[in-house]
Amino acid sequence: MHLKKIAIPRSWPFPKKGKKFIIKARGPHKTEISLPLAVVLRDMLKVVVTVNEAKKILHEGNILIDNRIIKDKKFSVGLFDRIYIKKLEKAFSLYLTKKGKLEIKEIDKEKLYKKPCKIIGKKILKNNKIQINLIDGKNFIINEKVKINDSVIINLKTKKIINFLRLAKGTHVLIIGGKYLGTDGEIISLDDKLNVKKGNEVFKISKENVYVVEKDEIKK
Repeated sequence: MHLKKIAIPRSWPFPKKGKKFIIKARGPHKTEISLPLAVVLRDMLKVVVTVNEAKKILHEGNILIDNRIIKDKKFSVGLFDRIYIKKLEKAFSLYLTKKGKLEIKEIDKEKLYKKPCKIIGKKILKNNKIQINLIDGKNFIINEKVKINDSVIINLKTKKIINFLRLAKGTHVLIIGGKYLGTDGEIISLDDKLNVKKGNEVFKISKENVYVVEKDEIKK
């Protein structure tokens, strides 16, 4: 299935004119903060010229997302997903610019296996254990008390959580939806909505539209 170019999210860094259709991604990520893998390879990293070339390198097992081989050209590559290209021995990740556009940046090997992930759901299991559902479709069972809209740091090699990032006063967040998409700042107060400060400006943002991250992760 394809998406009409005129309907692509404003975060996608492509003109709406030209070809009528673009590949539609499939996966857990919201369309506004993700891109189809073939589009990432062809139009952003430019390691292939055509979708057929993308299909070939994917079939060969050359592309890893979050330390897992992916062969689906429509796979949804989401914000902060870690991309590794075997043949190039290079790692990349998907970010948002200050103008709210998705971009690909090269990252070092240390960051390749360390990823922030937002908690979008949770439920209580037997023995008071908690199952958390993450923005990228991953699930973990933990003992730690957390809230929806907190984030975790995952070690993608061990598949374990190595840190918790709380949605709280003083924490750093990236705005992932709405008018201020792509802006980052510090939470200065929490009510029904958050007050996020960036420089001399303060933005009132819903909790669903922020992503708690370490400041170094989104350093521009």
